[in-house]
Amino acid sequence: MMAGRHRGAASSLLTLLLLAGCSGPVGLYHSIEGGAIAQKRQPPPGHDLPYPNLADVPPAPKPQAPDAQAKIAATVAHQGPDVSPPSPLALAGLELPGAPPPVPNIPGLNLPAIPSTPAPPKIVPPEPQPKPTPPPVLLAFRRGSAVLPVQDVLPLTFAAAGRGDAHVLVGGFGDGDSLPLALARARRLAAQLTANGVPPGVINLVASRDGSGGFVQLVY
Repeated sequence: MMAGRHRGAASSLLTLLLLAGCSGPVGLYHSIEGGAIAQKRQPPPGHDLPYPNLADVPPAPKPQAPDAQAKIAATVAHQGPDVSPPSPLALAGLELPGAPPPVPNIPGLNLPAIPSTPAPPKIVPPEPQPKPTPPPVLLAFRRGSAVLPVQDVLPLTFAAAGRGDAHVLVGGFGDGDSLPLALARARRLAAQLTANGVPPGVINLVASRDGSGGFVQLVY
C-alpha cells in the first residue's frame, strides 16, 4: 500500500518536471535560481513583421552582352589590379588634415603623444661674395700727346670683354704740368671702351696733371 503511494508521488513529480518547460529539469532549475537567467527568452528580431510579399521582389537583371565581361576584364588589366579611377564627386571638397588630431584627455588613459611632423629646414641662400678687384690696366701715351698708341688697343679690348657687370674707372695723367692733357687722355680711353661695347653710363672719368699715361680699372 505504501509502495503504491510512493509510486504515485514519483509519477506526479516526474509529470511536473516534464511540464515545467521545454528544457525539462534545466528550465525548472533556472526558475528556482532566479535572476536574468530565469527571465523569459526575448523574441527573435523581426518576429512581428509581416511576411514578405513576393510581388515586391525586383525582377531579375537583364543578361549582359556576350562581350561585356571581356571589356571589363580588359579595362582592369589595363589599369592594373585593384585600380579604379577616382570619382570627381567623391573628391570634390576633400581636404587633407594639416596636423594630427589632439590626444584625448581621458582619466587613467595614457597614450603616447603623436610626434608632429617637423618643419622642413629653411634653406638660406649663401650671400654673394664680392668679386675680387682686378689690377688696373696701365696704358702709355707719347709725351704731350692724347693719341692712343696701337699697342694700347688690345688691352682695352680685353678689359671691355671681361667687364661683366662692373663699372669702369678711366683715368688720365698730364705729364706733370697739363690737366687738359690728362682729361683728353681719359676721354680717349673712354671712347675706345665705348667702341668695344662698354655702355657710356658705366664709365667714370678722373684726371690728374701729375703722372704720365693713363689707366683703366674695373670696379665691382
